[in-house]
Amino acid sequence: MRIVFLALMLAPGLSLAQGTDMDPLADWGLRATEGAAAGYVDDSACAECHSDKADSFRDVGMARSFYAPDPASPVEDFSALPYYHAPSDRYYQVEIKDNAYWFTRYRLTPGGARTEVFEHRINWILGSGNHSRIYLYQTPDGSLFQLPLSWYSQSGKWAMAPGYEHAGHLGVKRQVEERCMSCHNAFAEVPKGSDRPGMNALFPTELPQGIGCQRCHGPGAAHVRSALSGQEEQTVRAAIVNPGTLPNEQLYGICYGCHMQPTVSVNAGLRLGRGAYSFRPGQDLQDYLFHLDIEDQVRAKEDRFEINHHPYRLEQSACFVESQGQLGCLNCHDPHVKIAPQDRAAHYRAACLQCHELDDKGLPILQAAGARHPEISATDDCTTCHMPERRTQDVIEVTMTDHKITRVPPVPDPLARLPKAQAEVHGVYPLRQYDDIESSERLFQQVRAILQHKNGKDVHAASRLAQEMSRQPSPHYEPWMELARSSLALNQPDFALRAAREAHARAPDVDSVVLYLARAMEQTGDRDGATQVLRDHLLQSPLQVSLLSNLATMLYREGEITQAALVARRGLDLRPNDVSLLLLLAAIHGKQGAPDKAIDALERALAVDPMLDDVREALARLLATAGQVQRAEILREMALDPQD
Repeated sequence: MRIVFLALMLAPGLSLAQGTDMDPLADWGLRATEGAAAGYVDDSACAECHSDKADSFRDVGMARSFYAPDPASPVEDFSALPYYHAPSDRYYQVEIKDNAYWFTRYRLTPGGARTEVFEHRINWILGSGNHSRIYLYQTPDGSLFQLPLSWYSQSGKWAMAPGYEHAGHLGVKRQVEERCMSCHNAFAEVPKGSDRPGMNALFPTELPQGIGCQRCHGPGAAHVRSALSGQEEQTVRAAIVNPGTLPNEQLYGICYGCHMQPTVSVNAGLRLGRGAYSFRPGQDLQDYLFHLDIEDQVRAKEDRFEINHHPYRLEQSACFVESQGQLGCLNCHDPHVKIAPQDRAAHYRAACLQCHELDDKGLPILQAAGARHPEISATDDCTTCHMPERRTQDVIEVTMTDHKITRVPPVPDPLARLPKAQAEVHGVYPLRQYDDIESSERLFQQVRAILQHKNGKDVHAASRLAQEMSRQPSPHYEPWMELARSSLALNQPDFALRAAREAHARAPDVDSVVLYLARAMEQTGDRDGATQVLRDHLLQSPLQVSLLSNLATMLYREGEITQAALVARRGLDLRPNDVSLLLLLAAIHGKQGAPDKAIDALERALAVDPMLDDVREALARLLATAGQVQRAEILREMALDPQD
């Protein structure tokens, strides 16, 4: 096929579609994506003409950023499992069975029996494996959830995933958002508008596997069509983005969209009106993202070093500053090629010598008068001293290259083990000037970050946002949605209702907007209106489990037990790990006089979330009432005593 394809490329005027209404893509078994990320084709089409780059790119970590597990070629050491996590008193197991990867988490009773067992097939792996592999599972509604155990390739061992080191972690309930996937993989084909803030992240069961060509070159359907239709070479080339021809700001905007992360504690905000999948190479990144930095009470800016700090640290380097923006990712990295270990010293040394001159002894010339560089050989790697491998502060099992170029190593022992220390966010500020962005949006971006960091519970931040919306009402729904969310978190239902109505008037199809509106209506006494808002939205979006859960809860409070049970079961069919629905179902079975079913629902809830001691006690009471006194006593003995 490749030879024929190349022949078509070299034959201007030749068109497979001449005399027919067929799309040239269809003639070759290709199709263009639709929806939020429209105009993409399978990356295999790129390899037909660009085989050299496609072949070398397969070894690059980005090409292996996301994929389905392959039981035929495991890289993990399963003999080292199960892994016991003492702070949360749980055991973790990953194994291959029935030709698939499976995850199991459980606790042990005082007698040594497994209990509170959660088991699920692993559907996806996130991470190239160069440093780690993170495991995901998918529920029938399309939601993706992260699992707590990771394989760390550098050390060849199992340990808790980042953010799961402490006792009270999210367990198997941490949902993967569109923003996460928009950097960790090629864009999924999801409905138009479903990547907007406030939409529940639902993914198809068939997903791209790895970051491909079009994340940097833009949607390729028009390019492939023009090639297959025999267009002139100039036309074919114009239909795709060549990043090398872009101005530096747009060129490095492609890299910075995912790799510029000043802190894991506060994420960059999507610009108002933008969706997670809306960025295209060649656009200005600041029209898509508003990057933020923090004032950390734990560490100063120059002392922070996180796993995704490549350009953030690079921009703190004197080399970067003195280059006036000319030093960038591509001075050292060809995104199509992984440098072989034996070639790295010479490769990176050559990159340094683009700017640094050598003296008559072959040593780098230093600017300080009379200073001489220490003796090194002509084959030594500059980065060993000036960009050392260093342990990251957020993912403590991993080491990365520190891209802040320094004269001396930044810490005495860069590979030393570090304790996990969360940032204490004292302030949030824009990373750039953003002079061309209205002050109201700049304020919103900062306030949004604070409110999301504090789960909406920050009176000062919420008040500032409310004042700004009163002074200058935003035509966008996002500020109103955030204000409604924080007002509910602060137990201000009247104010939440006003904000939710403003958001709903601007975006009546956004899931979270509908949810906040319904909650505010219920809390202000309009229970019938609240349930009707949810029912109307669910007619258009029947897979939204959060809305089903809230509707079932409202129906239960109104005494409509049968209807509440039907809605709850529908939600659990779509998302069996939803603890709120399991607890609601247990309460319903209690009302219906079905203790065995209530016990089953509570046991399922504890399997998903073993941290719920109040649920454990409720289950113990039910078991004791049912005559299962020994089981009840065992449960009470297993009440958790978090160690951190």
